[in-house]
Amino acid sequence: METMELEVENRTILGKKVSALRRSGITPANIFGHAIESQAVQVNTARVEKALPRAGRTHMIALKSPSSPKIRRVLVKDVQRDPMTGRLLHIDFYEVRMKDKVKVEVPLAFQGESPAAHRTDLIFLENLRSVEVECLPNDIPQSIAVDLSRLARAGDRILVGDLKVDGVTILTHPEEVIARVARTKAAEVREIAAEAEEAVVEGASGAA
Repeated sequence: METMELEVENRTILGKKVSALRRSGITPANIFGHAIESQAVQVNTARVEKALPRAGRTHMIALKSPSSPKIRRVLVKDVQRDPMTGRLLHIDFYEVRMKDKVKVEVPLAFQGESPAAHRTDLIFLENLRSVEVECLPNDIPQSIAVDLSRLARAGDRILVGDLKVDGVTILTHPEEVIARVARTKAAEVREIAAEAEEAVVEGASGAA
């Protein structure tokens, strides 16, 4: 798995004063982990903005500091942004220990096309975009493939339990639906109307 590098520095500015950091192009962050005391750090905003889309929540980042020879391998745990402007406000990094399993959200990569997409009486419904997994840091998959070509008829569905990934334990409930095919409302109405009409005809035939 690709490991990215990012430079951080220890942060002494805390609380409301971090607004001054943001104005100068610096983003406040924290590093925490199992049996690890939380540490306040800061990172260049422009550099971390470039790194975040590539890292997601599954790619490890090697944090380096000019004040320390230690390299800290982390995952992005949380990203806070201004809800109005989207401006980056704060990042939480989770430091991993390579021999300890971690729990992460892994995105689902939909592959192929559902034959139902070409029918006017059916609709393709997507319920999940990611699943939670547990594994060693080096085994974290970038994504998990989901083949949609098997979804052809109404009632067809793909469950979390259908996913198989070597070296990874999927924690999301196996009965959770990832994607399914259902009839459109219009098709349901036509079907109900047809059944009702058939019942009327059968009733009239019986009366005769």
